Amino acid sequence: MVRRTLPYDTSEDRGSGPNALPTSPRRPRLHRLILVAVLPTVALPIHQPPPPKRPTQHRWLWWLLGIGLVLGGLLLAASQLLDPWLRRQAEQQVARQSQGRYLLRIGSLDTKLWQGTVHLRNIRLRTAAGTSPDTASLPRLQLRLGRLDVVGVGLVALLRRNLVPIDSIGLDSLNLHLAALPKTASSQPLHVRLPVAGIRLRSLAVRHTQVRYGQLLHPTVQVGQSTVVLRDVLLNAAGASDSGRLGYAAAVAGQVRGLVVQVPGHTLRLVRGQVSSETGKLTLDSAVVHPGTPISAQRTAAIRVQTVVPHLALTGLDVAGLARRRFRADSLRLTLTHLALTLPATPPPPLHELLAAYFTEFRLGHMLFRNETMRLDGLDQAPTLRNVRLQATDVQVLPRNHSTLYYARAWAVQTGRMRATLDAPYYTLAWQALRADTRTQQLHLTNLGLTPTMDVVKMSRRKKHAVSRIVVRLSELAVAGLNYHKALRDHQLIARQLTLRNGLVHTTGDGRFAQNPKQSVATPEALAALPFQISIDRVRIRRGTVNMVYRSPRDPQPGTLSINQLAVTLRNFSNDPRRMSAAHPLTGEASGRLQNQCAARLSLRANLLDPTGRHTLSGVFTTASLGILNPMTIPTRGVAFRSGTVQRIRFQMRLDQQQAVGTMWGEYTDLKLQLLNKNNKAGLLKRVETSLINGIAVRDNNPRKPGKPLKEGQILSRRELRYSVFTLWRQGLVSGALNSVGIPKKIARNLSEGE
Repeated sequence: MVRRTLPYDTSEDRGSGPNALPTSPRRPRLHRLILVAVLPTVALPIHQPPPPKRPTQHRWLWWLLGIGLVLGGLLLAASQLLDPWLRRQAEQQVARQSQGRYLLRIGSLDTKLWQGTVHLRNIRLRTAAGTSPDTASLPRLQLRLGRLDVVGVGLVALLRRNLVPIDSIGLDSLNLHLAALPKTASSQPLHVRLPVAGIRLRSLAVRHTQVRYGQLLHPTVQVGQSTVVLRDVLLNAAGASDSGRLGYAAAVAGQVRGLVVQVPGHTLRLVRGQVSSETGKLTLDSAVVHPGTPISAQRTAAIRVQTVVPHLALTGLDVAGLARRRFRADSLRLTLTHLALTLPATPPPPLHELLAAYFTEFRLGHMLFRNETMRLDGLDQAPTLRNVRLQATDVQVLPRNHSTLYYARAWAVQTGRMRATLDAPYYTLAWQALRADTRTQQLHLTNLGLTPTMDVVKMSRRKKHAVSRIVVRLSELAVAGLNYHKALRDHQLIARQLTLRNGLVHTTGDGRFAQNPKQSVATPEALAALPFQISIDRVRIRRGTVNMVYRSPRDPQPGTLSINQLAVTLRNFSNDPRRMSAAHPLTGEASGRLQNQCAARLSLRANLLDPTGRHTLSGVFTTASLGILNPMTIPTRGVAFRSGTVQRIRFQMRLDQQQAVGTMWGEYTDLKLQLLNKNNKAGLLKRVETSLINGIAVRDNNPRKPGKPLKEGQILSRRELRYSVFTLWRQGLVSGALNSVGIPKKIARNLSEGE
């Protein structure tokens, strides 16, 4: 129940107070009835909320709404007029700022101020006709752009000319032709020339771009299609000085297709390439390089290169460092299917001098180079190689770094078959496989061969003197402990051991030609005259074979002689004065079988730096029939051994540039000779001469009887410097053998020296 307060309370004294109601003793009951009847209609309205009235205090909202509608209409009308005005202003500003050199045409321009976006379509920019490229400070160009979208421009910062934030700028379907670049460029960086304090751009993308530079029909650079995306671009002084940025951008990514570049003397074609600074990876696929002049042996002023590159991958690339002339990358993998080079007429500068024009620093962690075929022209050797695999570790291109070898800490090389011309055009050098590693100091060659390109007659005629036609076959050549740093940097061949296995040397000579007027280089003293130092602790030859064929003037049938199962060990093979001396000479032993029947052992001792060529040779021949020499003596000397058996032959020789002297001890029995005529027949006259020699000069047995002293043979033969030292060894053995069988010393010497 709601308690209502009556305006006049009947319970109180009605006669007191100024508002006291008059009382009427005559009608009290009627007054109460009136109050009770009137109370519901009078008391309730007094205490309820007043009835709602129209809010006159919010009328300003209607006014604001009206004003907004009017302004919106005005802005809408202004926007319809703003876009054409901005388009005209842009076209006029380009013409004004370039002093009439450029003409700009914009197909459409659409702005949304509240969104901070600008969209342009069908943009055309070209150099005005009549502009001279010699005096223009701007490049000559023709540009067509399908669309340009600018999103999220900070209008307040733009009006205040502060650092303007922009969400993105996108360019699509760009076609650019640069006819020529300006001769002079602005020395001020881009951020200084901006009308605002700077620009902070979240992303910039240029897609579906075609570029041509140079003449219209024969461009120097042509890009079929490319895309470039830049992230977090800061165009101000801070962005320019940030070493972690590339061209104001924190990250750059791009790809190109159909690239053609004309450089002096060459054309480069690239099917596809892409690069990303975030991943630090650069890849090129299907690149081809063609020279303007075909590859040939004829050298020109510049190098000529022809190659096909299926793939190139560069990882860990510091893209930002390239702008600061700093190249750093983790690895480079380069694969070629074909490479042909013609070296320039003048040797180029060293690599560090060439790269110094582009980089102040060049570092590469690891490089792997593969090539299926390689040909190098411009050299007499003209080598060709297959299946080349080249690895380099810790590459640093520095002018002087003694810890590196050809700018790398370590190299590992593998090749397949190699062919080259040696002593052009007379010989071809080849091997089946090569392995070299600078860390393990190993060098290994398999199936090495030296093959003449012509027969001995043609070779002698071309050289105009008698030559030895040499064929070499070697199943394995191994070098251990090879100091590559000394070999390639200091031109010193220093190794612990050189091993030759399963070698064959086949020599062919023709005595019908004049002798070589030059001194032979196959001598001990010639080693001292080498233009480089050589020091090999041990040289080992295993399972070797030597075949000698000689065609004398007297007989078209050549003589033959062979040494089989040859094993040689040489120690201290050096021309280094610190290692070679009379107290520490070269020493060596050799063993083999003469004509594969007579076992022989030789010992050598030589000071390779002795200018007189002084050295000693000693040896032993064991049991054999003297008839094994007939294949050589009959066609070359007209002498046959009818009988004779050797039990043992020992000899000692001292040799120098003048002669060979020494002693031979030959133990043999039943020696009988037969002299032959030019037809290798025992004619009547030759039988008489044979009887006289066998009866008077030749000693049948040595010693003559068991228990008798052995008759020594004196070795004496003059040296001809035009012949090799091996010829002198043979002369000494022949003179000692002839003298030991009874031929007088002087006759034996003359016979040994005969050609």
